[in-house]
Amino acid sequence: MSLLPLPKGECAAQKLDLRGKLLWDYRVVRFVGDGASSRIWVVRDQKTRTIYALKHVISEGEKEDRFLEQVRQEWEIGSKLSHPAIRSMVKLCRDTLLNRNAKELGLVMEYVDAEDLATVPKPPLTECLTIFRQVASALVHMHERGFVHADMKPLNILYDETKHVKLIDLGQACKVGTVKERVQGSPGFLAPEQAERGPVTEQTDVFNFGATMFWLLFRMYAPQAAKTTESTKSRVDPSMVAGSGAPIKLDPTIPQALSDLLLDCLEEEPHKRKRMTYVLRQLTAMTAEIPASVLRARD
Repeated sequence: MSLLPLPKGECAAQKLDLRGKLLWDYRVVRFVGDGASSRIWVVRDQKTRTIYALKHVISEGEKEDRFLEQVRQEWEIGSKLSHPAIRSMVKLCRDTLLNRNAKELGLVMEYVDAEDLATVPKPPLTECLTIFRQVASALVHMHERGFVHADMKPLNILYDETKHVKLIDLGQACKVGTVKERVQGSPGFLAPEQAERGPVTEQTDVFNFGATMFWLLFRMYAPQAAKTTESTKSRVDPSMVAGSGAPIKLDPTIPQALSDLLLDCLEEEPHKRKRMTYVLRQLTAMTAEIPASVLRARD
């Protein structure tokens, strides 16, 4: 086991080195990474020897209690979902004496041996379409059950060697129609209604997903999403923002249907955006319609 120093974060969980220690019924195997308010570990169930991922969160005061609530919400929503492209929830661990007032939580989740899409090299068009279809299918599943992911971005999509994806981090997920107490989302992918603290709906996910597809295809931020980011005073690098106009101008080898779909997803007004079921149908259809010559030229 490597005992190299771990990065020290701002929150309490990120100040602890738990390698080799016992967390609830799980032995900590190795460090995975840090979230905004958590530390993620690979752990082994002491009874079954099964490997899982465990998100560890500690609150040291009222200001940090919201991080505990996000983990509870991730569990409550995630445990109601069952889709091959969504990381499954296993168990929420807490001090039973403190019950829901616990100041320490551990979210045990499916372990996925994969990298996030913000890290992997730019996939070819055929792989991009496969990724998009899987993500859209997962979001349709969430929407059918009355939930919105609300933080769709490349960092929250894991991609493994078998070309399968897993949506992760449901910490900002919520019921359809929720109005957040504060602006939540990620710069470069935020929908206008999120910046304005309007109701978060299925169309919010459509915008976030459109911005994500745009970034994966062109490795640049969609101008519509960058404009939203600017309005919230959280800016992205201007040199990484694409110019206005049809996306196909950035890469003439992408299908016209895909360029049009991106614009549909990135409409400023939520009611003008298509539903995720439509997005999924379009992605499925255009794969079969792309001429083989175009695929060869792009791949």
